Amino acid sequence: MRTSISKENILRSSVLFLSISAFILSALLFTSCSDSEGLETVATDDDTLITQIEKASTIKVEASSLPAEATAVLNDDFADSYITTVNFASDLGYKVGLNTDDVSKQELNSDVYFSKTGKQLADSNEKRTKRRHKCFEFVFPIDLIMPDNTSITLNSKEDWSLKKDWYEANPDVTERPELVYPVDVTLEDGTVQTLIDSDELKAVKDSCRKGKDKRKCFKLVLPVSFTMADASVIDVAVRKDFKLLREWCKANPDNTVKPVLNFPVDITYRDGTTATINDETEYAAAKEACN
Repeated sequence: MRTSISKENILRSSVLFLSISAFILSALLFTSCSDSEGLETVATDDDTLITQIEKASTIKVEASSLPAEATAVLNDDFADSYITTVNFASDLGYKVGLNTDDVSKQELNSDVYFSKTGKQLADSNEKRTKRRHKCFEFVFPIDLIMPDNTSITLNSKEDWSLKKDWYEANPDVTERPELVYPVDVTLEDGTVQTLIDSDELKAVKDSCRKGKDKRKCFKLVLPVSFTMADASVIDVAVRKDFKLLREWCKANPDNTVKPVLNFPVDITYRDGTTATINDETEYAAAKEACN
């Protein structure tokens, strides 16, 4: 016996199938959109909470009162920094003031925010986050002279934790470490520069803040030589020889006299032109002209 299906039944079945399919599709789209909106809300909630913490009345608390999650973040992601202040907004969260010994940062002080449970809050405020922007990357290793005149060698950025360990072992010490010059740094365009002293580092950071070319205005044409505080002379034939100056400074941590560049020297400007500098006065004038 053959069963016959009318066109009317087929049509009703098709309409029913299409209706069910449309309902399922709408539900999926609604769920997808709802999820997206939820993610967007989460993303903006951190900024909202930061604003509320900024506006709220806060009390100063000890760093030891921070939640474990916040402490872990500070020890790991901010190992180059130390806590200066902790302000707590009741039922909202924490504002933690930091200072850093990593002089590659645009500014040495900055703020980070945590919820009351210790979750780090994502901060999209450009002015605040720019303070933590790096003007350059150190070419490791670099050396730090600690307040007790011992030195710590950092072979990678992870080694900033060695400095934090030193201060945890010396909790009464407030004096900060000194970076041993010269240092090599890599700029955003990939060029490597040798910074002989803190003045050259300051010039790079000033250019960084102003959005200018961070490359040094001129560089020394090698070979050159430096007379050290003990009257010894160090020859720098190639750039890697600058480490000899750093090694001398590490071996003489009490010394406060900068190495003296022996003149005359030749310098090369950014545009490729060269000049001969005959004494310290001309050298200072060349630096000043860069500004």
